[in-house]
Amino acid sequence: MYVETFRPNNLEDVIGHLEAKESLKKYLLTPGFSKAIMLTGPPGIGKTTLALSAAKTFNFNPLEINASRSIRSYEDVMKIRDSCRSAINIHSFIKGDTKQKTCVILDEIDGSDPHAQAKIVEWIKDSSRKVPIICTGNELPTIFKRNSDHIEIIRCFPPRSVDIQKLFDMDVSKQLVECQHDIRKLLHRIQYGESDILPKVLVPPTGIPIEKSFQMRQSMFDLPDSLHEYRVDILDNEHSLKTKLKCKIDEKNDHIDESLNRQKKSGLDKSHNYQKKKNLPKN
Repeated sequence: MYVETFRPNNLEDVIGHLEAKESLKKYLLTPGFSKAIMLTGPPGIGKTTLALSAAKTFNFNPLEINASRSIRSYEDVMKIRDSCRSAINIHSFIKGDTKQKTCVILDEIDGSDPHAQAKIVEWIKDSSRKVPIICTGNELPTIFKRNSDHIEIIRCFPPRSVDIQKLFDMDVSKQLVECQHDIRKLLHRIQYGESDILPKVLVPPTGIPIEKSFQMRQSMFDLPDSLHEYRVDILDNEHSLKTKLKCKIDEKNDHIDESLNRQKKSGLDKSHNYQKKKNLPKN
């Protein structure tokens, strides 16, 4: 994908985000890492790219973790915390490169479990922590707002249209507006083209009980029928393809019709005999 192929590896190659780049540079070059960085902003504007390129630029080994998928409990945070007790990871140690330290990047932190976020804040406050932590997310978690003394919150905004246009030989102003300045979506549009809109299929009402109960609840609270635009028949009519328990009388199905009549007759005879026995006087 173009998004991964053309992702910049150097912080200076990232377009825009001047304030964020300065803050990341200052944070990664200052020893101690007493705080953490939180990059927040709309999707597809380069927050993860900023974190990865900053770590690579200042000779860190980025440990990228998708927090919305991998961090769902206290135990998940503790596993990451225990594996990062040393500033040098096992890969750098095997290579003999003791200068390249680890930088933890928690992507999509706003999608992780709130209890796990509390444990992350506890890890950030830990004075024995030796690795820098950079978090990214579309929304700012509430617990991060309450701990702004320990987490530097940086709001990211989409790059300017003029700066983005310099990357392309063709005019992308129209596509950029359609993609709402989402660079990732813009690159997908250029690579794969515009997605087709699925047509709405018009179907008659089915007449099944769950559909009728849904219509009744909607009408009770004066809510619009969300299936109205799909209907081409009267709501009270049953589906024309609904299975019925009747057979057509013809030469092929005469024996079926006769068997049904015999079953009905035998059922009536049994019920009649039962009533007669019930009305007989007791000895």
